[in-house]
Amino acid sequence: MSGVTDPIVDLGPDQWRDARRSGQLEWLCTNGIGGYACGTVGGLLQRRWHGLLVAATDPPAGRTLLVPKIELFVRQGGREWPLTANEWSGGGIEAPGLGYLARFHMTGSVVVRHWRIGATVLEERIAMARGRNATAVLLTLRHASEPVQVRIKCLANRRPHDHLVQANAFEASIAAEGSALRVDFAGATGEGAALHLQADGAKTIADGTWYRDYVLPVERALGYDCVGANLCAGELAITLKPGESRGFTASTRREESGEAARIVAANLRRSKKLVENAGATGDHLRARLTLSADQFIVDRALPDGRRGTSVIAGYPWFADWGRDALLSLPGLCLATGRADDAASILRSLARFEKDGLLPNRFPAPGEPWMDNSVDAPLLLAEAARRTVNATGDMDLARDLWPTLLSICTNFLRGTRHGISVDPADGLVRAAEPGTQLTWMDAKVGARVITPRMGKPVEINALWIGLLRTLVAWAKPLRLDAGPANAALVKALCSFARFTRTDGTGLIDVLDGPAGNESCLRPNQLFALCGPEPLVEPRLARAMLDGTQRALLTPFGLRTLGPNEPGYIGRFEGPVEIRDEAYHMGTVWPWLLGPYAAALRRFGTPEQIHFAREPFAHHMKEGCLGQVCEVADGDAPQRPSGCFAQAWSIAALLDDGVGDNAAKRARFSRS
Repeated sequence: MSGVTDPIVDLGPDQWRDARRSGQLEWLCTNGIGGYACGTVGGLLQRRWHGLLVAATDPPAGRTLLVPKIELFVRQGGREWPLTANEWSGGGIEAPGLGYLARFHMTGSVVVRHWRIGATVLEERIAMARGRNATAVLLTLRHASEPVQVRIKCLANRRPHDHLVQANAFEASIAAEGSALRVDFAGATGEGAALHLQADGAKTIADGTWYRDYVLPVERALGYDCVGANLCAGELAITLKPGESRGFTASTRREESGEAARIVAANLRRSKKLVENAGATGDHLRARLTLSADQFIVDRALPDGRRGTSVIAGYPWFADWGRDALLSLPGLCLATGRADDAASILRSLARFEKDGLLPNRFPAPGEPWMDNSVDAPLLLAEAARRTVNATGDMDLARDLWPTLLSICTNFLRGTRHGISVDPADGLVRAAEPGTQLTWMDAKVGARVITPRMGKPVEINALWIGLLRTLVAWAKPLRLDAGPANAALVKALCSFARFTRTDGTGLIDVLDGPAGNESCLRPNQLFALCGPEPLVEPRLARAMLDGTQRALLTPFGLRTLGPNEPGYIGRFEGPVEIRDEAYHMGTVWPWLLGPYAAALRRFGTPEQIHFAREPFAHHMKEGCLGQVCEVADGDAPQRPSGCFAQAWSIAALLDDGVGDNAAKRARFSRS
């Protein structure tokens, strides 16, 4: 795939009818440590998060926007063409470059634009260096009758990636150093204190002018600050002969000439290897999903200072979260032949276990530690079970045993946030007023929208899964699982309490403050996953029938049946309104994961294929090659939330590897 265009992402001018539409088509590159580059097809800045270099200055959660974008100006035969697009406060859109954009596509993980000016074709390739904060732009003059000069206008900034700034927000000194511009930010220290903008064989002109009044319409629509400013660091001018390539880099360190070409080539080699390891060569959709999955897997420092592995929950604004990492792991890693990464994620998260709990999210700099998640520790057991089943790696099982046993012990005796096992029936309850503990975790002010206090159905399915895993591992590891075995017998006997009296499915939450919560939600599907289904086949098929009728949409499953009280069909408006709808009908693509797992046991492969089919089109519509976080519950299910979500991609990749202990997959080091 290294030199082959991906047909999933290959667009022409008919896909961006106008400048506004071009701004809705986004792209994403990442560097494996939390940094990223993202923008729009035509170059319009539409979000505060758009930037050519968003550096991981405190990896992976601390990120700083250093380069909003560069602008290209092509000069040939005494005339100059601006390949630019901007939207100004009060001034509308100026996008002269869009008329010259002939093609936008992806080759592996490399973003490619083709600019056509008459018979002249300039190719622009964008990629990020792996493991460090550098973005490369490789310019190649594909067709021309004579050389062209390209002016590269470099915009700079130094702000948290989630905050806008106005003109003169900081002081910076700019110096021309050979073929590079160096920007030193006054008072800054550490990674990102200096920015290096280099182009092969360039002539440089330093600037320092602030450009004001960039308007960001996506932020405006969401009710956020939407007008910002950027510093023009200067210009780099290069000359290209027909067939010649020259590169540009934006980096936190000084780069050597030719580094952009090396970064692009390394990305292409890596893309090819990832696709081969996943067994996706020739399967365009699976190959693209494999490359999209790679963007979420990142390095993270462990408590002892060593390097571990984690998962960014979503771009552009999420950091790495425990729950999301574990729900995503089978699809991101097991389905793509990355067993080493799966094991590293599991070992890394296990090191953060305390009192039976795991981080709900790892804090960004200055944020408090949060472990308000009853499902994250149980999901560790589920991901571990599937990984060991897929690989036969009992060394991993032995390493994780103390952590899983600690989770079991702490749940049995009770831990923080009102999490404990009810001695009367052996089921897990979780109840702390004002605290959101399950994946349905929206909160507005002090009010939890879906508190689900009591005994949630998916939590108890996962609890039984943890106990079964400990019992299954005890014999080959020659360890004692006596307490887990006794707890398993009790929980299995009591799980029937979740069955609805009409036999159509399972109760969502037992024994809540106001009794049982019987609304139709997708959480009951977890009872059909795990080591063994927890209901009889007839009830399982009834659950799937109800899910298909009321919850299934082209973008995934609704979080609440449309005929249930409180259903909200649109995910829109200010953040408080969106949070109200987050789990009250909003569609989540990741729920196709447990749905597909249930179909593998009680449905048909054709049903799974049908559920995944619409996403091939979606990956050409929003963030190209990626899958959104959520969508409206009501048709036509407009995508929303994060434009690139880890567990959404993972759900489409997950093919059940590790579900069956007798099944083994072949894995290769990535």
